[in-house]
Amino acid sequence: MKNTNIFLIMVLSALLLFSCGRNKETTQNRQTEQFPITELQPIDTADSDYGDWIIKHEMSDAEKLNPIVTNDATASGIIIYIFENLLEIDRETYEFKPLIAKAMPEISEDHLSYTYDLKEYVTFSDGKPLTGEDIIFTIKVIKNPFTDAQALRNYFQDVKSVELVDGNKFKVRFNMVKPYFRAVVALNDLEIIPKHVLDKNNETDNFTWEMLDEAGKSFDPEKFAGMKKYADIINKEEMSRSPEFVIGSGPYKLEKWITGQSITLVRNENYWNKSELPNYPQRIVFKTIKDQNAAVVAAKNKEVDQLQVIQPIDFVENIKDPEKFNLKKSLVIEPSYNYIAWNNDHPIFSDKKVRWAMAYAIDRNSIVDKIVYGMGNNIQSHIFFKSKFINTDLPEISYDINKAKTLLTEAGWKDTDGDGILDKVINGKKTDFKFTFTNNTNPKRKKVILILIEQLKQLGIQADIQEYEWSVFLDKIKKHNYDACFAGWQLSVTADDPYQIWHSSQSIGEGSNYFSYKNPESDKLLEENRLTFDDVKRKEILGKWQQLVYDDQPVTFLWSEPVRYVYSDRYRNARWYAYPDSPLLNEWWVPTNRQLYKE
Repeated sequence: MKNTNIFLIMVLSALLLFSCGRNKETTQNRQTEQFPITELQPIDTADSDYGDWIIKHEMSDAEKLNPIVTNDATASGIIIYIFENLLEIDRETYEFKPLIAKAMPEISEDHLSYTYDLKEYVTFSDGKPLTGEDIIFTIKVIKNPFTDAQALRNYFQDVKSVELVDGNKFKVRFNMVKPYFRAVVALNDLEIIPKHVLDKNNETDNFTWEMLDEAGKSFDPEKFAGMKKYADIINKEEMSRSPEFVIGSGPYKLEKWITGQSITLVRNENYWNKSELPNYPQRIVFKTIKDQNAAVVAAKNKEVDQLQVIQPIDFVENIKDPEKFNLKKSLVIEPSYNYIAWNNDHPIFSDKKVRWAMAYAIDRNSIVDKIVYGMGNNIQSHIFFKSKFINTDLPEISYDINKAKTLLTEAGWKDTDGDGILDKVINGKKTDFKFTFTNNTNPKRKKVILILIEQLKQLGIQADIQEYEWSVFLDKIKKHNYDACFAGWQLSVTADDPYQIWHSSQSIGEGSNYFSYKNPESDKLLEENRLTFDDVKRKEILGKWQQLVYDDQPVTFLWSEPVRYVYSDRYRNARWYAYPDSPLLNEWWVPTNRQLYKE
């Protein structure tokens, strides 16, 4: 799962590159030599020309394009062109800089209030001004417990209220229930939706902050019928798919969405800040091609201008000489990782010894070599391997089939009927060790899972694979309706707060803790992390937390790998960043004599 707006937390300042063991070091060296990371090139905007389109490949349709009610990677990569934040993250320094707000907020000494001065000339794409009332509305939508904002809501749960300062529509104060070290990050990163479009009857004005707080605790749809009724409206697909409702203040606006085919954004000619971005493309078309092989062919045939290459073999072999097709390659380190999620509520995977056995049964080095061509670093933790908050003392889990067998025996798994499949009596019923990997239609993930299935056969475990379209896959894992799955997280570049994914409260409903990890000690450390403003102390807390998760093995961490791109060589100033959404296409431009699409 990708989520640039998932508000997960990585720090890429003070980067530390390290290796844990000889195998990992060898993998990293091989990657550096054979597949060098793309360097950030100098700015190239001299004599830049206006015009042309860019067609970006997507493997699936977006879920929704309202940033408050989506937690989908595809959608997040589109939303950043339509909606804007109070402050934006500089893509080179990872420091916040003004965007809708004039400067960093004024923060009270007790960290309980944050006051922002807004620029008076910011407008939405329909020309209407963006004011503090839109910010108040956005927070109310997030805090409404009946809206589909579960992944986002936990970062704003301690917002007590939001108010205009002295009635000034361009000065907003956030009041907090308690201090939270990352409150300033969440507030700065808030993507603002328009009240005049999504609440024409001012229904949210009736939702007091006290009501929102009480509704969040009771979750009573009858007592808070008005709140529930409004949420049902904002949750509708139409509200996140129609150009009539998908309106932001960003450099692009939604032009059309053809389900299963494409989403087209058109340049916002009313963009309030366009003087600083004069030559970005006229249109961005997010073209859905579900089959990766077909997508590679489309890139070679100039039907797609930019493609994230999912299958490493395509990057290494099938596009070995990109210049033959007027293409270029880029390899970009982004804060992300892959893992196997075990449904901890499943009768088989609720046992920690079983999860550890699965970890020992997976030959990660072999898979990285065979599937990823060595372009991967084995990981033992949720924290990005280049973050200063990483716990470097966690031993790498080696491939050890004998340890896996021993642990399964200790957990009571034996082949009692001689059919070659382990079994055990669970809740009074003989249960075979059989389960299914749920997968989206991702060919690389499928290859990995098929290898895992073969490796697990050595233990007397029968695993199968079932593939679904992306939307169905998301729905199943959100509702915990699966046994195991291959998954990934795309993370942010701000201060570490794993609460959204790992706190037990986030396993309820459709929260991000879809593997149902519940540990009171982990919850306590995550809550303490949120209240600690000293990075040294937080590093200690997160170090303990990583050790705890490592000991519990609720998921099997696999590896972090760079992202592979190919793109048309007609684009100039094609600069590649780790975050957000590499590339951010309002920098790319095409010389007039090489432009393909004319208005």
